[in-house]
Amino acid sequence: MFKRYPYKGWLLLALLLWGLAIARYYQARRSVTPASMAAAVQRDLQQKEDAFALLLNNDGLVARIFEGTLEGYDVDRLVGQPYSLYAYRNDTIIFWNTNKLLADCDRPPAPIGEEGLYYTERGKFVKVCLQLDSTKPEQKLVVLFPIVTTYPFENTYLHSSFEAAPYIPLNTVVSPRRIPGSYPVVNSNGKSVFHLQFNPDTLPEWPPGIAIIGLILTGLLITIFWFQLITTYYTRNKSFWHGFLLLVVVLGVFRLLTYQFGLPFNLDVLPLFRPQLYASSTMLSSLGQLLLNALLFLWIVIFIVRHARYDILKDINFSSGMKFLLSIVVIVAFFLYSFGYINIVSSLITDSNISFDVSHFYTISTYTITGLFIVAVITVTSFMVGYLFSVQLRILIANNWLKYLLMAAMGVIMIWASDTVTPLLVSYLLLLGLVIFIILLDIPQLQPVSDLYSPQMIFWCAFIFAFSTGILQYFNYVKERDARLAFAEKALQQRDDVTEFTFRAVSDNIVDDPVLKSFILHPDKNGRKEIDERFDALYLGGHMNKYQSRLLIFDDKGRSLYNNDTLSYNTLVAQVRTGEPTLTRHLYYRENAQEGRYYLAQIPITQADTGRAEVIGFVFIDMAVKEATGETVYPELLQPGTVVGSRNEEGYSYAVYVNNRLLTQTTDYNFPTYLSDTVTGEYRFTEYSGSSELQYRQGDKTVFVIRYHRLWLESITLFSYLFGMQMVLSLISVFYRIYLLFVLRSGKQEKLVNFTLRRRIHISFLGIVFISFIIIGLITILFFTFQYKQNSRRKQQLVMQLVERATLQYLKENKADNGNNEYNRLAASTAFRYFITSLSNAQKIDINIYHASGVLNVTSQEDIYDRNLFARIIPPDAYYELNEHGNQFLIQDEYIGKLSYVSCYKPIRNKDGLTLGYINVPFFSSGKELNFQISSILVGLINLYAFVFLFSGVLTVFITRWITKSLSIVIKSFSRFSLSKNEPVSWPYDDEIGLLVNEYNKMVKKAEENARLLAQSEREGAWREMAQQVAHEIKNPLTPMKLNIQYLQQALSNNYPNVNELAKKVSESLIEQINNLSYIASEFSDFAKMPEARPEKFDLNELLQRTVDLYKNQSEVTVSFKPFAEKLYVYTDKSQLLRVFNNLLENAVQAIPAEREGMVEVSLSKEGDDALIAFTDNGTGIEGEAVGRIFQPYFTTKTSGTGLGLAMTKKIIEFWKGTIRFETQPGKGTTFYITVPLANSDEV
Repeated sequence: MFKRYPYKGWLLLALLLWGLAIARYYQARRSVTPASMAAAVQRDLQQKEDAFALLLNNDGLVARIFEGTLEGYDVDRLVGQPYSLYAYRNDTIIFWNTNKLLADCDRPPAPIGEEGLYYTERGKFVKVCLQLDSTKPEQKLVVLFPIVTTYPFENTYLHSSFEAAPYIPLNTVVSPRRIPGSYPVVNSNGKSVFHLQFNPDTLPEWPPGIAIIGLILTGLLITIFWFQLITTYYTRNKSFWHGFLLLVVVLGVFRLLTYQFGLPFNLDVLPLFRPQLYASSTMLSSLGQLLLNALLFLWIVIFIVRHARYDILKDINFSSGMKFLLSIVVIVAFFLYSFGYINIVSSLITDSNISFDVSHFYTISTYTITGLFIVAVITVTSFMVGYLFSVQLRILIANNWLKYLLMAAMGVIMIWASDTVTPLLVSYLLLLGLVIFIILLDIPQLQPVSDLYSPQMIFWCAFIFAFSTGILQYFNYVKERDARLAFAEKALQQRDDVTEFTFRAVSDNIVDDPVLKSFILHPDKNGRKEIDERFDALYLGGHMNKYQSRLLIFDDKGRSLYNNDTLSYNTLVAQVRTGEPTLTRHLYYRENAQEGRYYLAQIPITQADTGRAEVIGFVFIDMAVKEATGETVYPELLQPGTVVGSRNEEGYSYAVYVNNRLLTQTTDYNFPTYLSDTVTGEYRFTEYSGSSELQYRQGDKTVFVIRYHRLWLESITLFSYLFGMQMVLSLISVFYRIYLLFVLRSGKQEKLVNFTLRRRIHISFLGIVFISFIIIGLITILFFTFQYKQNSRRKQQLVMQLVERATLQYLKENKADNGNNEYNRLAASTAFRYFITSLSNAQKIDINIYHASGVLNVTSQEDIYDRNLFARIIPPDAYYELNEHGNQFLIQDEYIGKLSYVSCYKPIRNKDGLTLGYINVPFFSSGKELNFQISSILVGLINLYAFVFLFSGVLTVFITRWITKSLSIVIKSFSRFSLSKNEPVSWPYDDEIGLLVNEYNKMVKKAEENARLLAQSEREGAWREMAQQVAHEIKNPLTPMKLNIQYLQQALSNNYPNVNELAKKVSESLIEQINNLSYIASEFSDFAKMPEARPEKFDLNELLQRTVDLYKNQSEVTVSFKPFAEKLYVYTDKSQLLRVFNNLLENAVQAIPAEREGMVEVSLSKEGDDALIAFTDNGTGIEGEAVGRIFQPYFTTKTSGTGLGLAMTKKIIEFWKGTIRFETQPGKGTTFYITVPLANSDEV
């Protein structure tokens, strides 16, 4: 259908896809109505209940749970269930399938067998407690069906959402009772469990899924195919302006609809079209809008380049002054467009939240790829626009050096006249690049062509993307400097969002600490020592370990309780009053504090007495940043999204100085202890070969910010990505051309794609490079991942052994390794917590110690458990491997939200082999480190293969030329091959081409011999046939001649009176027949021997016009001519072709009956590489036997003539490598079609 009816076919397919997309759109929109969302929640709950029902029906599995005889596959099956399951015996947990949270039947009380809502900090659940008939009375099952999963905060890894669908608003009320306007949710038994009430003001926008986006994109692509066919049709059959105006109007209406209404749906629901990501103006209000504008502008420019005559200024005679004025206008327009292109690239980088640092593969997002694709699109578009400007300048200014000088002068004037903030040196470099671009376009060998794989196009690809890489790299440099200045300014303030956020939970725990309250009420020296250890273990570890904290405790009268510092209560209160309150209660920030003591906390401790809280004391924590120490490990998942965004994401190393003395630093960079060379102004950047240093000063504070970089690697990587984008655009162009060939090819047997030898070699080279990149990349990544995991495993084993030895040594020293009772007693002490926290800080790892039963004893990262990210219990699968299988060392992947990390486990066993507990060390940064290593490999591979790809493209040009140059000798000999006489080809090498040459030489000898024999046979046969035809043609006039002579003899013998008159008549008849015989002989001579050809190059329009003009004066027939819009040159014998045209026109005129108004139309068009001439008449047509014999010699349908005209016409056309055919309708007319090859550029 698409071949036979291309316009209707693509239109129907587009309408079908749009119809499916619209139907899917309205169907999907119903899924975000309150009723649909409530139904989704109900369906999700019932599916989980059905899954749990299958478990209850498996009596054997339930029995194994309580008997403790589960197999590994049982544990895996239970862990993978969509609900939380807990088994209790005598209120002691004996099995759990998740460590996300714990639940029992007592808190809150739940009737046996009844479902009810259960609220925790981790979300909302449907809870049910069961006592099965098949189990003992003391055995109970608790199951939680999650409805809403919540986290105390949200970041990259933690997202609160409804289990049924992520788009259900979190502010939806989940109530056990019916609320007006709410929707009931029933369980599998049809009983209402809870109700959902939706806020009509926060109902979600429908987020289009991948399926509907795919439908819309496919429909849009098919619509573009159809519309491109329409515009091409109008351009070819009407004019360029018809097609161009249609294209511009339709695209303008399309953009107006997308701007005003966001069609085909509300585009703002897609992140790509949100202004938070990128916005610079009303027209460029999002990254998606910029992408659409770039693609549509590219479409328009390609249409102009392919269909317009952009050298039209040649046809206009301008005066010298006008040419000079127009040249200035063109140059100014060229520079304005070029600076506009640079401004768009600058805006895309500096006005967006997109990172264009592609040196780390794992930091590249889909928005980075989209941004680079946009840059590639507008760069290719700008190259074509620049080429159009270059063509106009070439026409207007003949002297190239004058043109370059004028461009340079105008560029300097425009730079000085503009108000741009770009440094002058950068502006001049850009101007130089633009002038070089025009100079290169004037080199004949570098003229752009349509073959994208030609040497000059490969050069232009490298040139324009090297230019755009420089622009991108510069604005990346500007953006990074601005970001570093903002980072330095914030670093000087020493406000730490993470500290302020973390201290919120710390202060709440201190307020409720019973041990602290007991000490304040009954202070003593030993109790103070215990309090100090308790604070270090519970409150001042983890992230707070980056501070040197002083703990000062006072009673309600302000009296010191065994403080080691002389600071009084009043002094501390005065400092608090001068501090700035933070978002965390009880914590104050002091901007101008000495010795780095920026944070001071004042926490009142209260005691409830007779129902009223009374202050019994005060706790002050004075926190000073530790000198010259790095930051401790702090999992990113414990930071809200707003905090993560303010942290050191650029990987800066920085140090803070007060009065030129080092106060604190991050990482292990060798910062000087004292500053001798200080900045004179506010800040100073210093560039080194591998790093960039910022020194920022504010009062007596100075911050050094170091950024490591490899500019050459970053530039190469950026070029590689842009080059890859260009390859994508090239593939799109290739597929589009194949599509046009599919639609427009004329013959059914015609090949869709015809690859030349050069193209095959080119594609083979590039294909080998691409496939090797994929294979080597995958193998390298897999191998490196395996090696990394092996090395990490060894390192983790060493860490675990160190922790195990230290823990066992501590237990042995405290005589707690003899049995579980001694161990449990020590593990519950503050001293053991302090030991684990100190060990964690010293090794910069997180440590969890579990009881032998799986319950958590001690952790160095209390925040994870205080914020209920995990329950204080070991993961069930790890517990099974350690407890049941007795594994000595276990490594497994675990997850918190979307954060994947490696977690190691090792049992704590005494000398008798008794398991006292379990050690767990989670490596939260393991996945990030692996991603970083893999990204380094991928960046290296991408850079390497981008240049290999580019180099192979250039190399294949020379290789194919070298190979085809060898073949050109044979090809040249083939082109001169004839049946008369040929020269053998000499080849000095014994290779494949030599074998071909030898076979060719043998073929030449055989062909000459066969040609001689064939010519002799054809000559003899032709003469026999010609003799018969000549005899027949001569015999016809001889018979009347003989009769006339006999009659004249009789008249003479009988002395007829009118003998003289009779003799005169007979003489005239004989002369007429003799003339006829002479005409017949001439016709046979012309057909037997064609006159010698004299080829020349001429325009068919002109020759046909002259031919038609000969018939303009005939009254009985109207002859018209429809010329081609352009000149069509052929290389043939002009006189022979004129003879053909005359013959066909004469036949057309003679085929029209006398009673009919004659119409003959001659038209000229272009068909591929041939000229197509059509002769159409409204005569009687050709019927019956004549259709098959029309080109045979001596066949004619007329009463006069020899029947050699069309035979001779066919012979002439085929001699010049053309074709002749006809289409006829009896009684209506006939059309003869002639094709003649167009002249090549090298034919003269």
